[in-house]
Amino acid sequence: MVVNRAVMNMRGISGYFNFRQASPFDVTQLSVNLTNLRELVGPYHVHNFPVPSVRSGQCSNDNVGGHWNPFAVDTTSPPYPAGPGSTHDKYEIGDLSGKHMSLSGRSTFQMTFTDFNLPLFGQNSIVGRSVVIHLVGGDRSFVLKSGNSILACADILPESQFAEQTFPNVSAFSR
Repeated sequence: MVVNRAVMNMRGISGYFNFRQASPFDVTQLSVNLTNLRELVGPYHVHNFPVPSVRSGQCSNDNVGGHWNPFAVDTTSPPYPAGPGSTHDKYEIGDLSGKHMSLSGRSTFQMTFTDFNLPLFGQNSIVGRSVVIHLVGGDRSFVLKSGNSILACADILPESQFAEQTFPNVSAFSR
């Protein structure tokens, strides 16, 4: 079982996205647990690149790129689904809110989804990319200040990178 996680802790929003897939031939379980959304957010997606560690405007599209869409699904064509309810191959791989549901109007969110097109293996894997939470409709004051509608973002990393760090007994080093 491969487990990856994106831990959110930005602009007051905290929580996580967990991704689990047993093999390249199995579905992915996506568990979302977020708090303090303040009814400001809506869509959430996997974006092309990880969040840079030392750059201003960390969550801008200039840094994390657009939605993860390796099959070049045309999101402007009339058959592109307007929301959940279609088969997952009809959406961009990274269009999590389109495939499952928006965060709109919520202060907290806790839900688990099954995704048939969200790979954790192979060349189209989402591992090492980022999850981005967008403002609903784009809060104009924030968009004007920041230049984009991204409110929060986090890297999708193997669960092992989130293991608790242990440190040697500091008192052993005292004089």
